[in-house]
Amino acid sequence: MAVSAGVAVVPASELATARAEIAKLQRVLGKTSLENKILKEAVEYASAKKWIARSHLLPKDGGQ
Repeated sequence: MAVSAGVAVVPASELATARAEIAKLQRVLGKTSLENKILKEAVEYASAKKWIARSHLLPKDGGQ
């Protein structure tokens, strides 16, 4: 049916491998996003406590 419709057919093993890779990448992205959020919150907290000066963490060109 897929051939008559002009759609490429992908072997089941290739599909399973692709799905496993997608799941792995989603886990890595989730972990990285969480780490990024935690680090941002830590910088904000430390700045509020005056433990660090935020200005030296910002790009010189104002973030552009």
